[in-house]
Amino acid sequence: MKSYIDELDRNIFNFVEYEGYDDRYPSLSMQSFPPEFYDEIRHASRRLFQIFCKAAKVFQMAPDDFARNMDMPENLIPYLHKSNALGLPTWLSRFDFVLDTNGSLRMVELNADTPCFLIESYYANEIAANYVGKENPNKECREELRMFLKRMYHSVLSAKYGKVQYEAMIANDGALSKEPFVFSCFHDYFEDFGTTQFLMNELKGACPEADTRFVSFYDMRIDDDGIPLADGSHATALYRLHPMELLIDERTPDNEPLGEMFLDLYEADTFALFNPPEAIILQNKSFMSLVYALYLTEQFFTKPDRDIIERYLAPSYFESDFSALDDGCLYIQKEIWGREGRNIQVVEKYGNQSELYMEKFVDNYDDIVCRDSKKVMYQDFIQQKRFTHTVDCGTKDGFLTLSCFMLGDQASAVGCRFSPEEIAGTEAYFVPLLVKS
Repeated sequence: MKSYIDELDRNIFNFVEYEGYDDRYPSLSMQSFPPEFYDEIRHASRRLFQIFCKAAKVFQMAPDDFARNMDMPENLIPYLHKSNALGLPTWLSRFDFVLDTNGSLRMVELNADTPCFLIESYYANEIAANYVGKENPNKECREELRMFLKRMYHSVLSAKYGKVQYEAMIANDGALSKEPFVFSCFHDYFEDFGTTQFLMNELKGACPEADTRFVSFYDMRIDDDGIPLADGSHATALYRLHPMELLIDERTPDNEPLGEMFLDLYEADTFALFNPPEAIILQNKSFMSLVYALYLTEQFFTKPDRDIIERYLAPSYFESDFSALDDGCLYIQKEIWGREGRNIQVVEKYGNQSELYMEKFVDNYDDIVCRDSKKVMYQDFIQQKRFTHTVDCGTKDGFLTLSCFMLGDQASAVGCRFSPEEIAGTEAYFVPLLVKS
């Protein structure tokens, strides 16, 4: 049966069909919410981002032992204090929410370092909505993304040269062609490659004058002047779809500390990074525990901030706080550096002990690349509202994860994934969102 999926350009959305999965990744059915719902998720994301930025400053001002206690890589800690062109700890991020049994939004994750799901939200959602003649909740968002990338590009160059010299460069037609903006990932991972190409093409569409180039991480090199390119020039800026907590520990064939050498060059202003290294502060899952601990002090955040945290943030705790939590309750246990649902458990607490209630099964465990975690964090387990959606193999019952992208500090596109399991992982389907009329 023909559907909107047939209209998706595989040159843009290159992982509609994914090897090893019987069903295509997009669902056949779509999900509608009233316009007020989309207003709320954007409002919640915008305010949570402001709150998280305040907490990030606390982290950056704290002694290094504080970062160590949050399982931050020791060799990464010195690189988390540099200012950047946008003055924000992360430039492109994605909040993830679930819906509790009352249908209320509860924020459970922030993907601050290397967020994906962009193609689905900024491109495919529009194709689906147009196909069925319904309103797309992201109708202005792709233009927002292009304008954000343009602002980011100009901010990077203005920070490098200073405002006066940069304005002179703009007036000098062709000067910007000597400022390569490199986009990079491991090209054999289809989702990362598609996402990286999508962002690169969006920047090129917004800034035709920009010198955009793709370089696979397999081919990337560094020298004393930064990141050398094939034509002898060096990268002015680098978009990296590669987790900072992995990059920091990578080594050269001669066993030199490649990650540290790379960040030393960044610290020396040889190139800008998108996202900046300090995005890892917000990516660290214990960061939500820090925000919640500051909320519990009742003195750090304003009353409006506290109201937002209480309403939307799933209560989150450090591993060291577990013994003080309420007995007989369910808590979700997450590794600090876990990804794609790997090693997530739901436990029931009894005194200082816990009993396994549910464990996330990941069938492609070895394919999920993530850092080994020394610590875990805990959140209240949110019982979720159930939904039904249709995929290639038929109709399934399950749960939604709703996302909202942040372009800098501005809330933008929303997106939806559907999983038959309460804890979503790589088995989740993309579900187009519509505005309920």
